[in-house]
Amino acid sequence: MKAVYLNGPGGPEALIYGVLPDPSPGPGEILVRMRAAGVNHVDTVRRSGVRTYFKLTPPHILGSEFAGEVAALGPGVTNHKVGDRVFGRPVHGTYAELAVAKAGAMFRLPDDVSFEDGAGLGTTLPEAWTALIRRGKIVAGEAVLITAGASGTGAVMIQLAKSAGCFVIATAGGKQKLDFARQVGADAVIDHYKEDVAARIKEVTNGRGLDVAVDGTCSAPLFNAMIDALRPGGRLVIYGNMASPELTMNVRNVFFKGLKLIGGQGGDPDELAAQRDADVVGMLRLVSAGKVRIMKDRVLPLAEAAEAHRLLEAHAAVGKLILTAG
Repeated sequence: MKAVYLNGPGGPEALIYGVLPDPSPGPGEILVRMRAAGVNHVDTVRRSGVRTYFKLTPPHILGSEFAGEVAALGPGVTNHKVGDRVFGRPVHGTYAELAVAKAGAMFRLPDDVSFEDGAGLGTTLPEAWTALIRRGKIVAGEAVLITAGASGTGAVMIQLAKSAGCFVIATAGGKQKLDFARQVGADAVIDHYKEDVAARIKEVTNGRGLDVAVDGTCSAPLFNAMIDALRPGGRLVIYGNMASPELTMNVRNVFFKGLKLIGGQGGDPDELAAQRDADVVGMLRLVSAGKVRIMKDRVLPLAEAAEAHRLLEAHAAVGKLILTAG
């Protein structure tokens, strides 16, 4: 199979487009022919080697979400058949023509959803759903802040929060990204590079402040601005740490205001498994109704994965980057 892989960490040039042996599904697994795969910031972090807790065993194939067609079934699989259109998260990387996935982690892709859109349903939409619906417990009428609103995940979060009836504020950097966040549905936008974020939040909420903030950056200035702008009893959901895994925060504001800091990923495996099927049904209902769309910056062939990484690291993508293979 054709694949994009690493023999060691490095810059985008470390990504090798070449031929690797076809994988085979084991018990309880399926082999999926990739039609489209999402590119995420975590892929660039894994590739760079900057976070040593991500271990690379050459040849290492990146990628955490994809859509495609079932090519073969492993022993004991009864919930899929060859030819099914599916989406989800694999056991092995998705930057390849073929990938192995646990049968229970893959879901039927509706016929009215393209593979390119389905590629963003494996990680992007579930991550947004978990952070906002499961952990943030947003409700209609609340003021919700989404950081990195012009990213693929941020754009989905804006749409989810709007579909729940919330007043949505998005942060981004630069006019193009602010305009995009507004186009996706944000009620107010803030340039986190040029504006006083806490002051602007209080302005657009008429002094009330935020009910919920959802952050995937862990940028210290932005993080502390959100803590300052959250109303007493507010919730801050952390679903990523792309700026830094460590930061200095205003703890006094947290305990004097009774704020809740909530992890937006992970949790009890049994509880997560019990929620998963219901969550997928809810997510697909919104997608089919057109209330949530995977907003794509561009679709690139698999061979151009390095270019996708360059775009992400230059903060040049507005929306989701997708790779395709056949």
